[in-house]
Amino acid sequence: MSIKEQFGKRLRELRTGKNITQEKLSEAIGIQPENYSRIENGLSFPKPENIEKIALILGVDTKELFEFDHFSDFNLIKERLTKKLTSDEDTARLIYKFLKSIGKL
Repeated sequence: MSIKEQFGKRLRELRTGKNITQEKLSEAIGIQPENYSRIENGLSFPKPENIEKIALILGVDTKELFEFDHFSDFNLIKERLTKKLTSDEDTARLIYKFLKSIGKL
């Protein structure tokens, strides 16, 4: 996975965790929503000044936008999924339906 893809994935994770839409974030940093979408999809990279704005809007340190290690730790992923699946019946049903719909079950 390229750094642009990792950055985009991390950005999406932080943005959705704050319940901010792509449109609102793109407006706040002064770029077109299509360009912001390209960043989250790993197709482009923001200008340094926009990285600072993104961090400010999301309420994180700039360095936190570049913390990608948790994406590759399979044991951590498995642990979090197991915990969620065993403690939240609605989410478990939703994940089951999703996996079944894409042919993974």
